[in-house]
Amino acid sequence: MALRESLYPKFEPAIAKIVAFLSAQGISPNQLTFAGAALNFLTGIIYAKGFLFLGGIMLLVAGLGDLLDGPLARATGKTSPFGAFLDSSVDRYSDFFIFAGLAVFFVRGGDIFWFIVSLGILLGTFAVSYTKARAENFIKHCGVGMFGRAERIFILAAGTIFFPLLKLSLLVLLIGTHVNAVQRILHAKKTLEEAPKS
Repeated sequence: MALRESLYPKFEPAIAKIVAFLSAQGISPNQLTFAGAALNFLTGIIYAKGFLFLGGIMLLVAGLGDLLDGPLARATGKTSPFGAFLDSSVDRYSDFFIFAGLAVFFVRGGDIFWFIVSLGILLGTFAVSYTKARAENFIKHCGVGMFGRAERIFILAAGTIFFPLLKLSLLVLLIGTHVNAVQRILHAKKTLEEAPKS
């Protein structure tokens, strides 16, 4: 079970109150999506400047936008295929901002290995997203694996807030994202092979 699905029910009452407040202020789901992206852009700058603890806190705050825009859309009756598409697209920009910021941090410190690791994670995050999106053109569901966006944010935030865990968290993300992408490829292959032939 993905982190979002396992944690969401535990915080649902609090989330409902926040969503009701946002709705009363006239805030739309798309505005929340773009606000989250703006905070992630700021997070990337903070990481690039070497303020990793602050960046980790900002990353968690920005993650609230990603957590709340869906419930807000449902509560306000503004769910739409375009809204889901926009949210997913903006998330890819947010991923770039975050890991590009880390990559700059490592380059500034002359640590080329971890710069390359950061780029590898960025590639992995895009591969996880792309394999799901592309596979679901042919099969109903391909959200398998344990390295969705919520999990990636949590692992990276933990690594930057608790600095001794940073390099371990980056290695976990590097391996985990690419393994997850392969899982989705294999899941799509198996599902398509088992589908009734027309």
